[in-house]
Amino acid sequence: MRRNNCCFPLFLLLALALSCLPGRLAASSNQKGYRIAVRIDHCSDSLILLSHYWGNKAEMDDTARRNQSGWFVFEGSDPQDEGLYFISGQQGLHYIDFFITSNQHFELGFDSGDPYGTANGTASVENADFFRVLSALNSRSVREKQPDADSAGYILGQADVSKAEIRSILAVKAGDSSLAYKFITASIEPGKFQQYFGPVKKGTGESTARFFVDHYFDNIDFTDNRLIYTPVLSKRIDQFLDTIGKVPGVTVQSEIDRLLELSARNSRTAQFVAWYLMTRFETYYFIEGNDALFVHLVNDYLLKGKTGWYFPELKDRELKQLQTFEPLLNGKPAPDLEMPDSSNHYHDLYDVKSKYTLLLFWASSCSHCRDEMPSIVSFYKEFHSKYNLEIFGVSTDTSVSRWKSYIRRHNLSWVNVFGRKSIKGSYHLLYDIRSTPVLYLLDDKKIILSKYLNPEKAAAIIRQREDKLRP
Repeated sequence: MRRNNCCFPLFLLLALALSCLPGRLAASSNQKGYRIAVRIDHCSDSLILLSHYWGNKAEMDDTARRNQSGWFVFEGSDPQDEGLYFISGQQGLHYIDFFITSNQHFELGFDSGDPYGTANGTASVENADFFRVLSALNSRSVREKQPDADSAGYILGQADVSKAEIRSILAVKAGDSSLAYKFITASIEPGKFQQYFGPVKKGTGESTARFFVDHYFDNIDFTDNRLIYTPVLSKRIDQFLDTIGKVPGVTVQSEIDRLLELSARNSRTAQFVAWYLMTRFETYYFIEGNDALFVHLVNDYLLKGKTGWYFPELKDRELKQLQTFEPLLNGKPAPDLEMPDSSNHYHDLYDVKSKYTLLLFWASSCSHCRDEMPSIVSFYKEFHSKYNLEIFGVSTDTSVSRWKSYIRRHNLSWVNVFGRKSIKGSYHLLYDIRSTPVLYLLDDKKIILSKYLNPEKAAAIIRQREDKLRP
């Protein structure tokens, strides 16, 4: 039988031809991975970067060079996580934010001078609405030129529009399932969100501050774990934690418990929130109470299985940190120390008989210690006799002669010991000393009252404690 070489279907020929054009995307029902073709007018970059948001960080995913047709094409065999992405240039210029969701084969074109006002392509209706909102808000804000001035977070943070305008711009019903809508509403400041979508009910007797705390996360959909891959969730958590400490009658632990209860609606979101809180408290361990919050999260959520580990491979590291923090919580007995003074006579911390002990880790070679030392000396002169306070000063110097010389020159009359000759364990490990100076305040039984203090804070704690003890 003779075959007709001209019977190849015309539509297949057209599809093949389209797929061969630089930067063009051919439709396919079984497309895999991602392929995003980008065209930027008035762009001098020959290479651009594709990055995604993750918590309060950004991570680069891909790079693309301009082809002969003027397009940049990002492509890979594995699909990207759904979330908010951005394109930046070689010099760090932030061009545009956009969403990658289920459709990961699309085109995106825009002018670098007005990215959201000129954006077009085959991305999605979701991105079209998103660009329309940002274009409208961007036109109302006065912005200084800076590298991230075209980021969605910056524009939404600068926006100041009325309730009628925000509803008109969004043009969608509350509860819309699109990621763009969820991101935009979650990005609105809580006070503005109440103004636009949920005004305070009159006659409830609820204070403005209490309402702020109770309803701070009303506009965040914790069931959608795609918000992890946007900057909004971590930003809201940070702002919340930075604010609630100022609200009377509110404890941080009870509020993070409530936050974890809200996030439990989606297991992946809960894992992220627990991890984000844990790393925040671990990173800022020197802020009063953060170490206790870290211990609470690990002991009461992660180890009990209420929340899974976001990074299981880091579990051992966090458990090691738990072993460091837990013995040093306020209310715990201070680990014992025994070290020699400048005459090589050994002193035991628990042999210091005083109502209060200021445990001081310092070094004569440390400029910050030298700057702080006059305040510590003044504090000691005022509180030594009046409140029966002693200082147990542990030197972290490497030079004995330099340490002795500093003590003589500045007449440091408290208990001074050399930390590197300890016979009861390493002070670095026992007290988690990562830098100097570090101050711990202990009571008469050597129970930790507070730590990571300055002399002013130590003085305030002692005075407050003494006031309560007065009949």
